[in-house]
Amino acid sequence: MIKRISLLLIVSAVIASSAGFAMADTVTLPNPLCRGGVAGDNCIENLPQLISKIATYISTIVGALAVLMFMWAGICFLLSGVMPSYLDKGKHALWYAIIGTGIALAGVGLVAVITAVIGNAPA
Repeated sequence: MIKRISLLLIVSAVIASSAGFAMADTVTLPNPLCRGGVAGDNCIENLPQLISKIATYISTIVGALAVLMFMWAGICFLLSGVMPSYLDKGKHALWYAIIGTGIALAGVGLVAVITAVIGNAPA
């Protein structure tokens, strides 16, 4: 057991002493979240901006799906005159569309609150 510990200490000391040779100059990488790697208006430079950008995309998708659900609910209500089973499908689709719209609208506000707590508020 003592041999293993001493071997580990020796190996650690060799690695730590040779770390000075392996150190390189400071390397600056372009920001992959900027278009073209150049800072500008569409550049994401911190976590609150990234969260805001992602939430905007997600709420856009949820909002579009809610509109499609409203359209499907309307089609189901139209078809319920021919097939009464579509009335319940239309009611459920309408409720899901209302909930989706609420989530899409609340998501933007919730993200604004979270980014204001984390750092600077979104522009």
